[in-house]
Amino acid sequence: MTPVLLYWNHVCILHNQEKNFLEGLTARLREEGIALEVRYFGLGYPEHMSEYLARPDAVLPDLIVSADLEVFEDSRIFKKLERDLYPAATWLPLRQGPALDSVRRGTRLLPFLSIPLVYYTKDTSHCAGKRLSELKGLAFGGINNSAGKTLVKAVWSRYGRGAALSLLESGAVSDMPIGAFQQVRLGQSPTALVPSLYALRADGERSFLRRPAEGPLLIPSYFCARNSIPEGAARRIAAEILCPELCDFYVENGDLILYPSCTTGHSRQEGARYFTPAPEWYETVSAEEFYALYGAMLPTAHIP
Repeated sequence: MTPVLLYWNHVCILHNQEKNFLEGLTARLREEGIALEVRYFGLGYPEHMSEYLARPDAVLPDLIVSADLEVFEDSRIFKKLERDLYPAATWLPLRQGPALDSVRRGTRLLPFLSIPLVYYTKDTSHCAGKRLSELKGLAFGGINNSAGKTLVKAVWSRYGRGAALSLLESGAVSDMPIGAFQQVRLGQSPTALVPSLYALRADGERSFLRRPAEGPLLIPSYFCARNSIPEGAARRIAAEILCPELCDFYVENGDLILYPSCTTGHSRQEGARYFTPAPEWYETVSAEEFYALYGAMLPTAHIP
């Protein structure tokens, strides 16, 4: 029996279905001689994956599926993993196009999906055709997950540190993206940046979905595998997780952008352009510098 430890921090609003899928996969793999153990992180669990992996006593897993992007973007965490990673991005055929181009990160991180964030508003004059850096009082959420952090990083990357600071100073920031959605729904904020799944509740009469001028902000997730287990076992599990059943489920129930070419479904937010931090931004702005600004403006942020 080959033991395999998988760390999972993924799409919280669909987590019950994810967990059911993984329990079924665990049972199937056991019949093939693979003992898969899954440890969950994120909403509803004591820690986010990055918070755990930042600890000096953290146990490293064999496999990771994570939309907690600090795992890959905080060099203090990623350096624990990167030397031992297989070139998993080469293992499965992926859909080519602007979305994939926006989230590629070399050969060791296999793009799984992206959560597209768009405007939800009751006042289209406030946001229609506007850049994210232009909006005052923008509601957004996810202080301690990648939704809030990626927005600030993307604005900083494209428009500079001052624009990121202005966003944080004027924004109405909630613990989670659903809180930003509720602020607009209750008339407390004119516009929110939320996962498109929430914004699709707009009726087109009193509330509206609009895309930022930059395109949807993408919150990607990645699969990676350490050489602590045989490559054959890692490839087998990758193929089982990034499979038509789960990919189609994500598209149909979450309006997510999927990268494995095995799925035929498409998010309604797919288009010609998307908003993500530029790859070179991570080379010029350290995790410490980012958190110095982010933590100063958001006192409830967990600073690793």
